[in-house]
Amino acid sequence: MMKRYFLNPDYKLRKDGDRFLLYCRNDKKYDSEEVETFIHPYHAWILSLFSKGISLEDVICLLVKKIGISASKASEIIYPWIKNSTSFILNIRGVELLIPKNIIIEENTIIDFDNLTNYDIELPESVQWVDLETRRLEVPLNITFMLTNRCVTNCYYCYADTKTQVKKLLPTKRIKEIIHQAKNLGVNNINLIGGEVFLHPYWYDILKELIDADFCPDSISTKVPLTKNIIKHLKEIGYKGKIQLSIDSINPQLTQLIYKVNTHYIECVKKGIMLLEEANIPYKIESVLTKDTASIENIMSLYSFFKDKKNLLFWEIREAMFSHFIRECDFQALMAPKEVLKNINTYIKSNIEKIAPFPIITRRSESSRKYFQTKNGCRFFIGRHCTALNSHFFVLPDGKCTICEQLYWNANFIIGDLNNDNIMDVWNSQRSRELLMIKQENINVKSACHDCKLFNDCFIITRNRCWSDIIKAYGASNWDFPDPRCCYAPKMNTNITYDI
Repeated sequence: MMKRYFLNPDYKLRKDGDRFLLYCRNDKKYDSEEVETFIHPYHAWILSLFSKGISLEDVICLLVKKIGISASKASEIIYPWIKNSTSFILNIRGVELLIPKNIIIEENTIIDFDNLTNYDIELPESVQWVDLETRRLEVPLNITFMLTNRCVTNCYYCYADTKTQVKKLLPTKRIKEIIHQAKNLGVNNINLIGGEVFLHPYWYDILKELIDADFCPDSISTKVPLTKNIIKHLKEIGYKGKIQLSIDSINPQLTQLIYKVNTHYIECVKKGIMLLEEANIPYKIESVLTKDTASIENIMSLYSFFKDKKNLLFWEIREAMFSHFIRECDFQALMAPKEVLKNINTYIKSNIEKIAPFPIITRRSESSRKYFQTKNGCRFFIGRHCTALNSHFFVLPDGKCTICEQLYWNANFIIGDLNNDNIMDVWNSQRSRELLMIKQENINVKSACHDCKLFNDCFIITRNRCWSDIIKAYGASNWDFPDPRCCYAPKMNTNITYDI
């Protein structure tokens, strides 16, 4: 009997104009990796054959019959996709597409056949040019709701706008309506963040609605000390994601200094962790390093507390990032020196990672960022690609929609209001179109982008500039300046780097 092969259920296909989007779902169950890449309709058709469970021999025969190529040529097309242990680059007319690992897998590796999606994709009638470069999607892939900007702490490094007074929250009934709109449109996932999610009066109802609609936030981040009531609600609605706890120290005096809380706060947090352990709910810890917490003594005291926890998935340690809401002098006063951060990182890798019963992820994304160095435009910036205006939008607590969570109520980037608009009204609003189709002659003449030959790639095609960092570095009125990672960017008006 011939082996049957299937499209890895973690990977999904969605039509986007003449092309197809290949992406990974949030609740991964197989050996897969995060990806958002475009593929040609021919390749989407081939992948759809495997969504039905089919032998290699039958796929090859179909390619020979439908496309009119030889069996050897068909095999050459197919085999790179089969049980590929690593990702590979597919070059289509000069456009390089990243194809993720384990895209086609054997039948005996399928855990649950209910996970499979059967795609009916037609073979294109003829070879045609397809835009595989422009990253803007016809329908957003992900939406994030900021349920509230209220917090239980007042962290001295906080990057969020917790000062704006929200007079009226987007009604829960309206949020539920948007959830079902998203489901019908083929949105991949809806995430919830704060402020504090658990401070929203109806967080339970909203999260339940998401779960019932097969949208399950991968994680919910909180500094709220968890209670029996919160744990009870999470269990009742069947939340399958993880809880992210922000804990920078377990020293009561340090937490009082960092979070502006009373000395009892950290004991309440510890009790919340024990409740998670008792309820068998998975969680992760994030710790932010500042001059007050970047010490071996603090790291070791945290590890000593974490090391016997059974449901701790991993511990992520990162550096404080510059904020729109922190003065330059205040940030420089709280940030840890680069040399100290380097030493802490070395210590963790040499002394803790080897013995820890859980993974430890150390991120030096802030202190090691390369400013003023990238040539050839924003597509070559190191790190994750920006999703603003491309595949994602952000809903503020009052229903106003912006392109990025760090831009908050900045009027230049408000693209709609879900109190009155539906998802596609926001996605295709007049302000969205204005930002998408900025004309080069309208760029500030003081900006290097005003006459740069890379303009179309940076503003129209790839669109990977960090609007937030630009405003941090050059001010709100200079939002059309180059990203400070660009080699053509001018000296920063505000130093957002760790180089002082």
